[in-house]
Amino acid sequence: MNTTLTATRSTAQQVAAGSGRLQERVARRTGLALLAWSRAAEARRARSERTRADDLARTAGLQREADRLRDANFSTLALVARTF
Repeated sequence: MNTTLTATRSTAQQVAAGSGRLQERVARRTGLALLAWSRAAEARRARSERTRADDLARTAGLQREADRLRDANFSTLALVARTF
């Protein structure tokens, strides 16, 4: 006679175990998706900040060039006016 006890899982226990694994997979995928979204958002912000810095540098360069040209025009006009 076999006196060993065997524990069998009920259908409810099997469903609960499967549900737990499903929730774990969903949580893991959700976490990975949020991490990817966060990294992409950070990359967009970094690109945007570099673009703004480039725009500011370009604007400053153009301002210096405009000042130089204005000064050169003023000098030219002063020389022309002096000859008359």
